[in-house]
Amino acid sequence: MVGIALPRITSYNDLDNKQQAVAIIDEEMCINCGKCYMTCNDSGYQAITFDPETHLPHVTDDCTGCTLCVSVCPIIDCITMIPRPTPYLPRRGIPLAVEAVS
Repeated sequence: MVGIALPRITSYNDLDNKQQAVAIIDEEMCINCGKCYMTCNDSGYQAITFDPETHLPHVTDDCTGCTLCVSVCPIIDCITMIPRPTPYLPRRGIPLAVEAVS
């Protein structure tokens, strides 16, 4: 078991940045603890909303695949990462209005 991941260690330039993943939450397994929601809002990208009526978390399109939610979830395999269907386009605030300089 020691060193089993060694063949997967590589330099950053060898990584494929086109492969992106997002979290998906199994509502049947979820115990409604809210840890994924709190972690994503405090340390992540605010990509998980929490339904006030059902207390079920929902992953929005803002998910970047950071896996913080997977790390804090107490239920194994309740949150899994799946391939992102569309590329992630970050929203970086209000776009600047650039006028032509004369």
